[in-house]
Amino acid sequence: MRLLCLTARLPYPPDRGDRLRAFHMIEHLAREHEITLVSFIADKAEREHLAQLRPYCRELHVVARGPRWSAVTAGANLWRRQPLQALYYRSRAMHQLVERLLDRQRFDATYVHLFRMAPYVLAHPELYRIIDLTDVVSEEVNRSLPYRRPFWRLVYTLERPRIERYERYIVNQLEETWLIAEADRQLLAAVCPQANIQVIPNGVDVATFRPTGQSPEPDSLIFVGHMGVYHNVDAAIHLARDVLPLVQKQLPGCRLTLAGANPAPEVRRLAENPAVTVTGFVPDLNRCLNQAAVFVAPLRFAAGVQNKVLEAMAAGRPVVTTTLVNQGLGAQPGQELLVADGAEQTARQIVALLRDEQLRARLGAAGRAFVQKTYSWKHAVRRMREVEKSLLEAGRLQEVGPDTP
Repeated sequence: MRLLCLTARLPYPPDRGDRLRAFHMIEHLAREHEITLVSFIADKAEREHLAQLRPYCRELHVVARGPRWSAVTAGANLWRRQPLQALYYRSRAMHQLVERLLDRQRFDATYVHLFRMAPYVLAHPELYRIIDLTDVVSEEVNRSLPYRRPFWRLVYTLERPRIERYERYIVNQLEETWLIAEADRQLLAAVCPQANIQVIPNGVDVATFRPTGQSPEPDSLIFVGHMGVYHNVDAAIHLARDVLPLVQKQLPGCRLTLAGANPAPEVRRLAENPAVTVTGFVPDLNRCLNQAAVFVAPLRFAAGVQNKVLEAMAAGRPVVTTTLVNQGLGAQPGQELLVADGAEQTARQIVALLRDEQLRARLGAAGRAFVQKTYSWKHAVRRMREVEKSLLEAGRLQEVGPDTP
């Protein structure tokens, strides 16, 4: 099939959750389909990454859109009912580019990553339009409100109903919706019972993320994530300030590593504690994971599936995370990971793991097996084959060849 793929951020490098999912979707779908990628870029420097995407794309188009101008656009359009996340990416240049492409050639389907890009295909019901929401964002925003500072709590209190209303509208308008987690599918299906909602989980590169056999550093903890994203910032601060001191009461030598790109200032300040290391970007994340005895992801609000946890499990690290995170993962508590909510319970689980090498080994092996069985990008490939078959049966599919105009 000929697929038109729309992304709000250039899907390279895959250094954060949204980019990672979009990149791997394009990478795997390109093996069987012809991809035209259209994306915003925040600055000209991002053009350096286009070379890494070209092998997967027949055509690649970008629209430069700096954050300052995007913020002005969002502010000028506040009177509209769309959420700020959609208004931020409102662009005449992008609209014109998409329309030119659709006028020039025929596409069979679209892969639209996140609802931010949905407005550019709303007027084209002739396409089979797939919207990859990834997560139910309105629910994540709702969960985050108690942890936000007063100003941002007010902003997101006003933004949440806009997001909720827009999510439902998009899901009911487009032909198909993709989500990562079954828990999110159930949540959205309850309010959009007629919508075609599919669970398409993320995959994990289990060849890259694997046990190396090295002995971890004694009494060592690690948390990994993009450290500029708010739910990771909150989890890092909670882990360093609330959980780690409780662990150190029983294991005084316990140390914590916070690894991930673009750490926010409040995360960098955590390194003032000599027991906490903030690494920033790590070129060999698998090695970094294998150096730690226990991976801890105490996220207090999030949605969907946390790739960071899956990668740690694939690396054979025993994991302690929250009930909320495991709702997205679907792992068996006590067998494939440990679940804990609140600082005291989290500290108890960490101490139990650090004191029991056999338990760490058993959980690490079971967690890796769970990821290998459950999380693969092949789910997206198989689903797109089903879409292709249905379009073919409906007579809506064109034959793609090298000379097709």
